[in-house]
Amino acid sequence: MKTNFALALVLLGAQVAMAEASWLTARGRLLSDTRVEVMGGPRSVGIGIVKPDTEGARAGMSGEAQWALFDRVLELRGARVWQLTATRFATVSAAAGGTVFLVPEGKTDVGVGPHGSLTLSLGGEHFTFDLGVQSGIEVFAQTGARLPERVLAGLNFRFGDFTISAMGRAGVDLVPGGFVAIRAEAMFTVGWLGLERELKKLPPG
Repeated sequence: MKTNFALALVLLGAQVAMAEASWLTARGRLLSDTRVEVMGGPRSVGIGIVKPDTEGARAGMSGEAQWALFDRVLELRGARVWQLTATRFATVSAAAGGTVFLVPEGKTDVGVGPHGSLTLSLGGEHFTFDLGVQSGIEVFAQTGARLPERVLAGLNFRFGDFTISAMGRAGVDLVPGGFVAIRAEAMFTVGWLGLERELKKLPPG
């Protein structure tokens, strides 16, 4: 009993990431153009991209790099995104991918883990409210394993080629042995949809 309690304190108090699924896939629909976003919140900052397979496609890829300000962890996430329903007032999407973690300071650590999400989007072309669930598994070389379970909600606005989002998520980390840690985080993003058009203007070669 004392051994399990001590292990839980190490896992929950360690300088490792609060790693959940990607922020950029937490939308119920894919936009028609490639979306580049910068992210910032009270716990982390980052940059990412979501690219449909083709213009207007209902499937695509996402990638993001995020630095946790307090946990001092670099997180690199990638995911495949599918819009499961046609774009209407209510639209559903799913994502599945993985994350690599690097803890470069103090007790050096690395980690990996798969993650997935399911999201419902309500709204139109210029405004949506998104509600989703996220789950995954994290395994760190030094601090062991945990299962992050999250509920996410967000507001998204589009102004021409730009998007603004405010998102928050909360949930628990389940640690082997029956211990639970409560987690919460907020994130603000600004996105741009003009990347592909600008690349097409560049001279060939």
